Formats: sequence, structure tokens, C-alpha cells
Amino acid sequence: MKPEIVTVLDLGSTKVTCLAATADTQEGIQVLAVESTPCRAIQRGSVTDLDEAARAIDSVVRRVAQALPPDSIGNLVVGVGGSHIEGLNGQGMKPIVPRGRHITYQDVLEVINHSRAIVLPPDREQIQALPREFRVDGERGVRNAIGMSGAKLEVETYVVTGQTTAIQNIERAISMGGRKVDQLVLQPLASGIGVLTPEEMELGVVVVDIGGGLTNIAIFSKGSLAFSASLPIGSRYVTSDLSNLLKTTPEEAERLKTTYGCSLAKVVAERESVDVQQIGQPVPRPLQRRVLCEIIESRMREIATMVRQQVEKSGLQAMLPAGVVLTGGGALLPATEKLFEETLKHQKVRTVEPIPLSGLPTSAGLATAVGLARFALECYDELSPASGVQGWRDKVRSLFSLVTGK
Repeated sequence: MKPEIVTVLDLGSTKVTCLAATADTQEGIQVLAVESTPCRAIQRGSVTDLDEAARAIDSVVRRVAQALPPDSIGNLVVGVGGSHIEGLNGQGMKPIVPRGRHITYQDVLEVINHSRAIVLPPDREQIQALPREFRVDGERGVRNAIGMSGAKLEVETYVVTGQTTAIQNIERAISMGGRKVDQLVLQPLASGIGVLTPEEMELGVVVVDIGGGLTNIAIFSKGSLAFSASLPIGSRYVTSDLSNLLKTTPEEAERLKTTYGCSLAKVVAERESVDVQQIGQPVPRPLQRRVLCEIIESRMREIATMVRQQVEKSGLQAMLPAGVVLTGGGALLPATEKLFEETLKHQKVRTVEPIPLSGLPTSAGLATAVGLARFALECYDELSPASGVQGWRDKVRSLFSLVTGK
């Protein structure tokens, strides 16, 4: 059953965002409230200061709750990412006995659970399992096997795992504010759902979400997630480079980046200059704007190169007719598209904002929060044990209802 109101939490490296939304039969998803608060207590997907993280989460959830009817906020749908997250393909198979009978809900659940029977190190656990494709008697491309006749049912799933202690610390930070996790959702997956159309997911596309401390990568193909990665680098590193090399405060470096920055120095005229207020200096110092942009380009090119390496690692670079989609605050620097096109050769690149939702302010930084809401409200073909869901670890959803609209 689709919930009336869902509340999602995006735990970023520079801020925590909470968004509440509901499914409106006339207008689709309607955003009821969205709030963000600065937070440096979660780095690369892991909690580094439990008390500070708990305070930030509690603060932003309370502010959202003030805009909603009493007791509207239940358990939270939470995005997780970082270098400790890994994804792998799982395979499951189940004979249908007697041969040729109709495949049931229970058959589908059992074959998915079989695909999740992966031996993991003791310090890791499963976060999500997304069915990518069912096969009935070897016939590929089946999205809903229930009701079909066959002798053998197979499934391929994308299984997401994470470090147990990192997951427990996130749950602990949330519980300290009196809330519980309804489901953990892979951040790269959510970013993709937040910006992509069903047609793009079908064709094959790369989503690159450049955040403050992380760059999330998700590759979609044939309507499902095929590959994901989180790079431990983001736009905050550009600010840090400027601050260190130009001997400025982080605030001055951020101002220079957002006001005069560009990801390709060669498009900036040599005669342009900017004033830089250095630490301990009474008056600003003039600096060639191209020098400023050369510093920015060095770090942005590193990010683009790491993205290219991940795409090559996936083995899917020849199956991406929809190209590369950039989102996130770090993608807003001028000429970032051009830089990525130069680095990811033979791929068309474009920058997009989250899919418009009723009541949603325009912001590239909300892609993950939007995707979390869409996942919770539109990916509702949930499978769970007949005895009832025991917790978020038991839940399985696919993207098929999102892609097909059914």
C-alpha cells in the first residue's frame, strides 16, 4: 500500500535535507515541505560525530513537521552512500512444481530471496536488493512473472551492501531524535530517479551527482539500475584547493568559485582579473581569472576522469544512448558539461535539475531527496514475507512500476 505521506532524509557531506511528500492522483507527487540544515558530521557516507549528526537530523525533521498536520511523520526513508557502499549482481533460480503451473507471488519472493543468499564478510550487510530482470524458462526481459506459466523462474538482482558499523551509526543518529528507518535507499539510485525519465532509464544513461563531499554515479539500462559507485570527492574540494593555493578563507574561496569560477580555463579571456582577499592582507590582490579557473579545472577534471574510469569499469560504455546526465551543486559551474564531454569521449553530456514536482523549489541540490520521494511513492510493488515485514532489511522493491507507470 502506498503511504499517504512519506518523509525522506538525504544525508549529505555538507547538509542534511528532509522532504515530506504525498501522492496526488491529479498532480502526481506533491511536496508538502522541504528543509535543509548545514552539517559536517557525516563524511563520505559515514557518521563522524554522532551527537552533531543527531542534532542536525532532529532539527531538520522538526522543521518539516511544523508544516504538516500533527503526527504526520512516521518512519524515514533515508538515502545512504559513500565509499563503504558496494553493489553486485545476484542470481536466483527456482523450479516451478508442478511444471507449467502459474507463478505465484510466493514464487517471486522465494527466487528473489535466493538471489540475495550471498556470503558477505562479517563486517558487511545488505541494504537493498533491486530485481533487474526475471526469466521464465529462459525467456529474458520479464518484469512481472506473477501469473505466467513455466517450469523454471530465474531473477537477476542488483544487491547493495554496506559496512555494518556505518549503517548502525546512521540508524543510531536517527533514533536519538525519536525516529526510525523505514528503508535505506542507495543515494546514486535516488539521484537517478530524481532526474531521469522512464525513457532514459530504458535506453541507458549515466547519472553523475556532484555533491559537496561525494560524487555519486549510477548507470541505468533497460529500466533498472545496472551499476553504481560513490567517489570520495566533490565540489567542496574545489573550494579547499582555492583556499589553500590562494591563501584565503574558505568563505572567500567559495565566493570566488561561485562568482567567477569556470571548469574550463581556456574559455576565459586572459585579460580578465578578479580581486582576492587573502588572509592577513589589508587590501584585495588582483588575480588573473584564468589562473583561478585553472585551479578549479584541475580538480573538476580529476572528478571527470574518475567518472570515466567507473563507466569503463562497468563495461556498459557502449550501451548508453541517452548519454551522461550531470546534477548536484557541483555541476552548476560554467563549462562543466564541456569538460565532461572532453573527458568522457563519445558521450553527450547535459546538466539537469530534479524532475519538477508540485510545491518543489528549483534546486539541483535536491535531486537525491526528490528521488527518495519518488522511490517511496512510485516504486510501490513491494515484496515482503507473508508473515509481514520485520524491518527495512526485509523489503524489496523494483523500479518496474516507476518505469512502466503501472
